[in-house]
Amino acid sequence: MAVNQALESRLAGVRACLFDMDGTLYVGGRAMEGAVELLAAVRDQPHLVLTNNSSRSRDVYRDRLAALGMTVALDQVLTSGEASADWLFHHTALRRPYVLGTPALVEACERAGLTPVDERGDPDCVLLGFDTTLTYARLAEACLLVAAGLPYYATHADRTCIDPRGLLPDAGGLIAAVEVTTSKRPVVLGKPEKSMCDAGLRRLGATAAETLILGDQLDTDMTLGLRHGLLAVLTMTGEVSAAHLAASDVRPDLVVQSPAELLALLRQAGAPVVR
Repeated sequence: MAVNQALESRLAGVRACLFDMDGTLYVGGRAMEGAVELLAAVRDQPHLVLTNNSSRSRDVYRDRLAALGMTVALDQVLTSGEASADWLFHHTALRRPYVLGTPALVEACERAGLTPVDERGDPDCVLLGFDTTLTYARLAEACLLVAAGLPYYATHADRTCIDPRGLLPDAGGLIAAVEVTTSKRPVVLGKPEKSMCDAGLRRLGATAAETLILGDQLDTDMTLGLRHGLLAVLTMTGEVSAAHLAASDVRPDLVVQSPAELLALLRQAGAPVVR
């Protein structure tokens, strides 16, 4: 569990945290080793839990964590849908998205100050998410709007999502359908893009240099951290194997076996986030 001096210095400066959820804090109905203790240790410090899944509302994640003994407030849950809506509101003049997504994504847009509309409401952009309520009519309308030249965004581009039955199509599958029809691809706003990072840091009230991200995915969580200057900590509780890590070009700042090991290292370094 020893770390070098440079890494210990970075750990000692951590005052805010971003935590991925599935595969990091829990898998299915089981909390990862040390996850409950880690969330309790940072309870009074800036921290968020985040996910690229835009199909569910933030209260679903709050309740799932609570059932596993981890308490977070609603405003401490950040989905790619919320980050996307936040980015559109703060960085564009677009206010009337045509949403190809679930009611949870529509609600996230409304909370951010946007007004989701259908094709009759003169939309000024298209926002695509992981849509488990998809109908052909709505997919067709989104394609028509994109083909007509409306600005086109996606909450994330994950190709698959994990299910007990196997891998299911995620937002990437819908992006592919629109691309086949229109030859256009969206601006992606979720992990690992800067828009997701900025939304998280804005809520935390922290800088990238003093923020840690803990996750189990190399291409989303770790890429976000490394690309945008956060301390990127990979936990081996998810899908990444030692062989996968060794073969990857993505090199996390720190690799831990579980949230329990990260908590011990933060305490050892005297990080403000666990005081």
